[in-house]
Amino acid sequence: MNSPAPDTRRQKQTTLIALVGASVVLGIVDAALALPLTDSPGRLAFTFGGNLALLILGFRWLQLDAAELDIRRPTWLNVGIVLLAAVFVPYYLYKTRPANHRLPAIAGFFGLVFACMFASAMGALLMSSMSGTPATP
Repeated sequence: MNSPAPDTRRQKQTTLIALVGASVVLGIVDAALALPLTDSPGRLAFTFGGNLALLILGFRWLQLDAAELDIRRPTWLNVGIVLLAAVFVPYYLYKTRPANHRLPAIAGFFGLVFACMFASAMGALLMSSMSGTPATP
């Protein structure tokens, strides 16, 4: 008895929604904690934890994408994505997409990065407006 193949497209879409949602939550928590802009241990720990959560979600999307395309990413590429995602994720997308789909995929990645930044800023603005304190940049 064969089990049905997982719906990777739906899982990828859910992961992208989770990335943007996590960005909103991170913005809300950042504003709620009103952590100073200095390099305090609390702020560094929060920033590290938030970035780690986003990185895990991003890797989940990459895992689903690789499964959908039936490819295996080399270890050096995974390390590069962790160290410098802005370079290595577009490289991955360039190498795994047909010529006419490369630019939209890479533009979509950078669009997602900006959407996450915007979502985080909107979360912070929402929290600041509800608490009556000014938003911290």
